[in-house]
Amino acid sequence: MSSRGGPRIEPSPPRQTNKLLLGILAGLAAGLLIFGAGGFFAGRGTAPAAAPDPVASNAAPSAPSSLGVYEQSQVELNQAKLTGALAPVAQGWLPYLSSCEKNGDPGGPVLNKGEKTRVRCRFDGMSAIFVEYASVTDRDKARVKTLSQNVDARTLAPGVGPAGDKAAPSGRTAGSYVEYAYTVQENKVKQTVAGVWWDDTRAPIAAYLLAFWKSGLGEDWAPMRDVWGRYA
Repeated sequence: MSSRGGPRIEPSPPRQTNKLLLGILAGLAAGLLIFGAGGFFAGRGTAPAAAPDPVASNAAPSAPSSLGVYEQSQVELNQAKLTGALAPVAQGWLPYLSSCEKNGDPGGPVLNKGEKTRVRCRFDGMSAIFVEYASVTDRDKARVKTLSQNVDARTLAPGVGPAGDKAAPSGRTAGSYVEYAYTVQENKVKQTVAGVWWDDTRAPIAAYLLAFWKSGLGEDWAPMRDVWGRYA
């Protein structure tokens, strides 16, 4: 895993005063002084109605049509990579993933033994990986490694939850859920990587999130669990 992780989110610039609105108000005040209140209200009777200002909404999108332009663009880009058997497990993530690379792409991920398709994406400071296996047996063999790393995580990433069967909050998948951790050498420094694996008993697929335990998650499982709970 690269030390860069995902792209960092920078704070939005403060909102500026609506200069157009100030100009309109100033013009109306001048009109009242010059023509008098009667002329002003008579003029309003024949003038076209002004377009309403857009109202910002903090509500979570309930359908693709309610997504912002950026999110809609990401859906179109990411759907081209996450097709076929991977479509259900990836559906909730499509608007928020970036830089998705598929095996066979220049610089894309390399297939491991027993894999048919591997797609690697970024989700903020995490990696999100979606894999289609040649068979359910191949998928289950890959899960065995994460189960052993679930035990290792008790020391490497305290607070790790138990592995077991778990349905995704969206209801799109239901299968094994595993939190796990392992160590890597990054710039000659040993770092712990934390991960969440989930799969679907009905198809030979799996997905997992990865992030550096300290710099990416602040040594806390809550951020990764929250992300999984919202989009899985």
